[in-house]
Amino acid sequence: MTLLNFTLAQIEAFACVCESGTLTQAARKLKKDRTTISELVDYLELDLGYPLFDRSTRPLTLTDAGQLLYRQARLFLHEAQAFAQIARQIPQQMSAHITLCYDPFTPRDFLFRLTRLLQSQQIQLELIMCERGQAEQWLAEGIVDIGMFQAMNRSINDSLRWRVTGSISLAVYAGEGFFPAMPVSILQLASSTQLIPFQAMPAWLAQRLQIADRTIRVTEIAMLEKMLGAGDGWAFLPIHFQAENWLGVERIETELGDSGLSHPMVTLSKPGQIAQPLLSQLMDAMQEAWGD
Repeated sequence: MTLLNFTLAQIEAFACVCESGTLTQAARKLKKDRTTISELVDYLELDLGYPLFDRSTRPLTLTDAGQLLYRQARLFLHEAQAFAQIARQIPQQMSAHITLCYDPFTPRDFLFRLTRLLQSQQIQLELIMCERGQAEQWLAEGIVDIGMFQAMNRSINDSLRWRVTGSISLAVYAGEGFFPAMPVSILQLASSTQLIPFQAMPAWLAQRLQIADRTIRVTEIAMLEKMLGAGDGWAFLPIHFQAENWLGVERIETELGDSGLSHPMVTLSKPGQIAQPLLSQLMDAMQEAWGD
């Protein structure tokens, strides 16, 4: 079976002549020469092997075969228009991808603002919450592009670089009535069970956040909320969690006051990576989102 090859221009010219009635009007509508329209239709008829128009009439009238083919031509042109519309939208739909990993203390409102801001710049941000040790491995292996974690107050290693993005404030939270009176002393905190929202808390973080000898790891925020409300212990949490609004939970006044409870957040990346245009754009967006 021999395949017939037709161009979009041939089918468009044929349909336009059908609708206009003359080669001249079709040429004017398609902004082409009359000779060009005539040749397109002639070659289409030549390839088909049968006439599409009765040229003895003015305006031109379709043959029976032409009438059948016109309906198919119009359907084909509708599909072509749909294809063109989709094709024009492809560049807008194609966006750059950045994968950011973050720790449980990263403000979620900040992450949400960041995703919205990057979407307006045609950048899709993928978010993965994980422990810092896992993030450093993924960054080194190129699995993720950038990380956001609490500062370690020390250099990382030769394979990663860090930059301060902002800071978060921490406070003590516990179930209502968990501590009989306030302010609560360090001794009372140390002698009570502390809930730790980390799977594995490294030594540098434990020195700042772990006060009690008895600890329970609770890495899911929803479970942490329930356990605090049930009086299973107390926890150091970022104030942006607004845990005082959790059912049965209150913010605890301690002898520590607010001193030392603010901690910087840093972005981690491979050396030279921030200089790349896409990640440099991300860093600018992060500063803007954090400022908001």
